[in-house]
Amino acid sequence: MRGDIVFGVYGTHEGRSQDSCFGAFRTRVAAEAHAQQLVARTMHGENWAQRYHNRGFVIRELLVDTDFEIPSLPKPRDKWAVELVAKPAPSDAPETWPTVDVKVFRRDAQGLTPVAAYHRNHTMFVTFEPFRQRGRDFALISRNYVTTAVLDLATGEIVAEEPIEDGFCPAGFYVPDWWDVNDGTVIPGSEYWSADNEWPCGDVGFVWGCHWGDDTSWKVQHLDLSRISEGIIMRTERYGYVPIAVHGWTPPWLDLERAHDAPRSPPPPFLRVARHACVAEVSIVTTARFNLDSGVRVSNDD
Repeated sequence: MRGDIVFGVYGTHEGRSQDSCFGAFRTRVAAEAHAQQLVARTMHGENWAQRYHNRGFVIRELLVDTDFEIPSLPKPRDKWAVELVAKPAPSDAPETWPTVDVKVFRRDAQGLTPVAAYHRNHTMFVTFEPFRQRGRDFALISRNYVTTAVLDLATGEIVAEEPIEDGFCPAGFYVPDWWDVNDGTVIPGSEYWSADNEWPCGDVGFVWGCHWGDDTSWKVQHLDLSRISEGIIMRTERYGYVPIAVHGWTPPWLDLERAHDAPRSPPPPFLRVARHACVAEVSIVTTARFNLDSGVRVSNDD
């Protein structure tokens, strides 16, 4: 928080005009412990500190000049869980697809506490993604197979839902959490801290699925969540109609037995975000098929 004091560790060396920073810590005790570790470090059989920082390490007070606070753990994706009750197609309408009742739970040291429930008129896929924005917990859900909605996890109410327009059917969601991108080793007040370290903040998400009738592969689209307080979700096809390789990931909210203090889960490996010099990027793992003899790319629709 702005105005707080943190403690930076700096290595000094004879004849060097600028000291080397080795991180900032919330307490002087933690900073001193880190300095002692640096003093004891060896490299290639010799004392590393004596070679590169022969005047020792000093602890300096640093003033925090940002209002940003590192979000708490567990991440929303680890904090919330769902129980699914599948509803098979009725016997008098076997051509219809199954549906599912979804119960949402908060996970803590006392166990699972129910907070909300809704019905989805299709199979679930992975259409649940808890996220936080401005100190509140929400979840992307899909009650109707061609819409994306936002569930307020404090009230159990739907606060935003896109209209049924172009028939894009969600099959999964991802909202990058701060802990998906940052590891917590750089803290506010450190000289390495920048605006990039205050991102992401729950304003951006992704949905994968397909347009109705095009179920040859999942495609990914962009979600602007910055206006959900106004009841508005903005979905755009800004990356092109890109096939996405959605494999190798099981969301933690499916595991009702997961401990509340389990290690934080990894984000989906096929969507990775990063930000450098205030420019954000997303890496998308896509699928491609080629004719083995000619090397010509084959359309996913063939």
